[in-house]
Amino acid sequence: MESSVSDPAQGFQPAKLFTEFFTKSFTKAFTKPSAKSALFQILIVSVTSLGLTLGACLPVKAESASERIKRTGVLNAGVRMDAVPFSYLDQNGRPQGYAVELTQLIQRQLEQELGKPIQLNLEVINLDNRFEQVQSGQVDLYCGATSITPERERIVDFSIPFFTSGIQLLVRQEDALRLDPTRISEEELQQAQSGQVAIGFLQNTTTDTEFREVYPGASWQALKNRAAGVRQLRDRSLSAIASDGILLLGELWLQGEAFEQFRLVPEEPLTFEDYGCILPEGDQALGEIVNQTITSPANTQLWQQWFDQDTGRFPYKRFGASVKP
Repeated sequence: MESSVSDPAQGFQPAKLFTEFFTKSFTKAFTKPSAKSALFQILIVSVTSLGLTLGACLPVKAESASERIKRTGVLNAGVRMDAVPFSYLDQNGRPQGYAVELTQLIQRQLEQELGKPIQLNLEVINLDNRFEQVQSGQVDLYCGATSITPERERIVDFSIPFFTSGIQLLVRQEDALRLDPTRISEEELQQAQSGQVAIGFLQNTTTDTEFREVYPGASWQALKNRAAGVRQLRDRSLSAIASDGILLLGELWLQGEAFEQFRLVPEEPLTFEDYGCILPEGDQALGEIVNQTITSPANTQLWQQWFDQDTGRFPYKRFGASVKP
C-alpha cells in the first residue's frame, strides 16, 4: 500500500501533502452532482480566506516623506533657534536665516513638481534631536548647520552640500597670536595650554570629536549653547570657544558684540566641513527635489544675498570648491 508520508530523506513537505490531499478530496467530492454547488461555495470561501491571510502576513511598505507630502499637501521641516545666520528666531519670535529661506525655496520647488499648493510647517528642533526627528518622521527634512560625515550618513541621507565652513577658535583679540596653532611652535602651544587654557565646546558636534587633539592640554568645558560661550569669553572665564567659524560670528552678531574685539583663529579653518540638509533614508524623490533647489539659480541668488563678501547681509569668505549653490 502506497504511503502518503513523505520520504524522510526528502524532509517533511507540508505543502506537498496539502496539495495531494486537496486534489484527492476535490476529485472525489466533485464527482457527486449533489455536492458540486456546496463544494464550489466552500472552495471560494477557502481561497478567499487564504488570500486574506497571506495578504495580512506580507510586509506593508511604510509611506515615504515624499509620498506623505504629496498626499497631505504639507511639508514639515525642522528649524533651530540658535544657529545664526542659518536658522534662528528674530526679536518677534519668527524664524529667520539662510537655511529657513532655503527651505522656503524647497517648498516652492515641491509645488512646481507636484502641481499643487504645499503648506510649510516649521517645527522647532535642537542640536540633540535633529537626526531622530527626521528618522522618526516628525519632520520631513532639516536644512541647517549640520556637517556631513560618514558616521551620520549611516543613519540618515544628506543633500548635496549648500555651505562649507570649518572649525575655528573664537578668542579675544589680545589672545589671537598666543592661541593660534598655525602661528606658534608646538612647544609654545603646549606652554600656552599649561597656563590653564579653558576652551568651550558644544557636545554632540564634530568639534567634540575632531578638534580636541589640536589642544590636548587644554581644559575643555561643555557649553549649553554658543550664547553662553560668548558671555563666558567676554567675562574671561573662557579663553576660547571652539565651533564652526560662521556660527561663532553669527553669535557675536546676535549679541551685538563688536567684531573687532574678537578674532577667529586660525584664519583658515583646520577642518573643512560641508553642510547638507538631513533627509530620510532612501527617499530618492525628496532628495532629488532638494538637490535641484540647492543647484538652482534662485538659491545662487539667495546665497549671495546672505554671504557675498561685499554685498551680503552676513559677509563670509567662501572656502573650498564643494559648495556650488
